[in-house]
Amino acid sequence: MFVYSFKASKKQIVSMILCAVMLIAVLVVAIFCSTGNASAQTYQPVKGDNENNRIAFLTGLGYEIDTSAPTVREILIPDEFDEVFENYNKVQQQADMDLKPYRGKRVKCWSYRVLNIPEQGEVLANLFVYKGKIIGGDISSTALDGFMHGLVKYNYNKAAMTTTGTMATTTSSTKSAG
Repeated sequence: MFVYSFKASKKQIVSMILCAVMLIAVLVVAIFCSTGNASAQTYQPVKGDNENNRIAFLTGLGYEIDTSAPTVREILIPDEFDEVFENYNKVQQQADMDLKPYRGKRVKCWSYRVLNIPEQGEVLANLFVYKGKIIGGDISSTALDGFMHGLVKYNYNKAAMTTTGTMATTTSSTKSAG
């Protein structure tokens, strides 16, 4: 059996108590601030484990999808993002999504033809699914001078995809990441 004793003055005891109280206060503030800043805009992955869930997600955003022949491929999200993938992740962030938590993970990419944007040529909806949840993706035109943006609601009036009224487009170099 070990016994440890120490002698401390009143000042030292008060200082230790004050430090403990300050540490607890900092932790409480950090916990409440981190959850307090989490807004409704933060994307929470939705179910994408089956065809019905993926189609419901896309139609909920206003896209008419050709369900007859989706393609699926496996994609490895890189451990470290190069410039192209950083730009692609900015597209994700414009739709309140982020692929950084999934670095180094293999995800399935489901691609569907979008039918209600005919003036842009062939348009694809790509959904990234990890462990049955939709974690990201894009809507993109396959045309040489086409467009790409995140999974945002389709605005029928402007024939553009918007998030709070802003158009989300990227350069053609970003298209190669999707």
